[in-house]
Amino acid sequence: MRYLLFVVKLAVLGGLGFALVVLAGVAGSSLHWSFDLAAQFLLPAVVVAGAATLAAAACRWPRIAGGGLATAVAAYLVAAPFTSAPSPVAKDAARFKVLLFNVWHANWRLDDVREMVRDTDADIVVFVEATPRIIGELQPLGALYPYRFDCVGSGRCDIAVFARTRLSSPAVKATADPDRSPVVQIETQVAGCRMKLFATHMTRPFPNRPYWAQRAQAEEIAGDVAGWPGAKLVLGDFNAAPWGYVMRTIAERGNVRVLTGAGGTWHSRLPPQLRIPIDHMLAGPGLSFVSRRVLPRIGSDHLPVLAEIAVTDPGQCG
Repeated sequence: MRYLLFVVKLAVLGGLGFALVVLAGVAGSSLHWSFDLAAQFLLPAVVVAGAATLAAAACRWPRIAGGGLATAVAAYLVAAPFTSAPSPVAKDAARFKVLLFNVWHANWRLDDVREMVRDTDADIVVFVEATPRIIGELQPLGALYPYRFDCVGSGRCDIAVFARTRLSSPAVKATADPDRSPVVQIETQVAGCRMKLFATHMTRPFPNRPYWAQRAQAEEIAGDVAGWPGAKLVLGDFNAAPWGYVMRTIAERGNVRVLTGAGGTWHSRLPPQLRIPIDHMLAGPGLSFVSRRVLPRIGSDHLPVLAEIAVTDPGQCG
C-alpha cells in the first residue's frame, strides 16, 4: 500500500507540474517558441490538474489538493475566453454559414463527407489537405455549390473552396519559409457583403518543423491579412491553439477576431476534453460570429467546424 501511495503521489505531482508548465507557457508564449509549444496543451492541463486534485483529495493530501485546485481553476480561467460562445448578435443582421474541414489526405469516407456538407447547408465550404482524388470525389457537390476554386497540385497547396456565390480574383502564394505553406486569397459576396477570404494550412510546430517556422509564417500571414482593410474571413488549419503566439499575432496584426467556442478539433480520436483547437476562423471588420459547432469525426484526424456569421456593419463590405 505504501508503494502504491508513493506512485500515486508521483503521478499527482507530475500532473500538477505539467499543468504549471503549460500555464507558464501561455504566460510567456511571446517570449520564446518553447513557451508557445507548451501553451498548446492548455485544455488537457485543465483535465490533468482536475484529476490530480481529486486524487490528492481522495488520498487526504490537503496541501497538494489545494494547490491542484488552484492550478485547475487558473487553467480553466485562462482557457475560458477562448471556449465560451460568441457574444450575442442583433437578430436582424444578415447571416451566412461557413464550414471548415481538414479532410485528411487519406480519408476514404468521402460519401459521408458529402452528406455532412449537404446537412450543414453552409454557404461556403473550405477543405484543407485536399488531394486530386478527394477533389474528384467531391465533384457531386457542384449541384449545390456552382462556384469552386482549388489550388490542389500547385506546389504544396491543398486548399479547395466551394461556394454558392461567385468567387473572384483568386491569388495563391507560398510563405517564404522552407515549408512554403499555402495562402489562398479570394473575393466573394455573401449575405450582401463583399469580403475577402484568406485560407491557409500552416506548418506544424517543432519538432516536426524548424522551431522558428510557425512564428515566421504567422507574421507573414498577418501582414497579408492586414492588407485588406474591410470585411474579411481568415480560416484554415493553423496547427496552433487560439491562446498562443501564432494565433494572437494573426489576430492582432491582421485586425481580425478568432472564433471562440467549446471543443477542440485535433486529434479526433481523443476524448473531447483532450482535443486541441487548431482549426480556426477569424473575422474582420463588419463581421461577427454568431455560433461555433464542432461536428462529429468523419474519416479525418481533424473535426469539421461549422460557424454562423453575421454582417453587423455593412459599411465595411467592400
